[in-house]
Amino acid sequence: MRGKAMGVALGVVGIVLWFMPLVKVGFNVYAAGRQIGNISYILVFCALAYSLFAFFELHRLRVITATISTAISLLLLSEAWTYAAWGLYGLCIVSIASWLAAVSDWDAGKKSVEDIQQS
Repeated sequence: MRGKAMGVALGVVGIVLWFMPLVKVGFNVYAAGRQIGNISYILVFCALAYSLFAFFELHRLRVITATISTAISLLLLSEAWTYAAWGLYGLCIVSIASWLAAVSDWDAGKKSVEDIQQS
C-alpha cells in the first residue's frame, strides 16, 4: 500500500512540475511544459500514466513510463543545459525517483510471487 501511494504521489508531482518553469528563454522569462512543444506533452502523459499504473499496481508498465519520462527529461536537460530552470531539474529528479520506485516495486512483486510458488 505504501508503494502505491508513493507511486501516485510521484506521478502527481511530475504533472505539477510540468507546469513549472522548465527553460529560461529570456531575461526573467521562462517557458513551461506546454510552451516547449510536443515532446513535453509526452512527459505529462507519462506522469499521468505512471500515477494510474501505480494505483492499479502495474509495475512493468510503471517501469516503461518512468523510463520514457526519464529519457525525455534528461534529453531536454542536455539540450538546454545552461538555460534549464528549476522545474526541469525537479522533473529529472522525480522521473529518476519514479523509475527507481517502479523497479523496486516490480522486484518485490516478483520475489513475493516466487515465495508463494515455493510454498
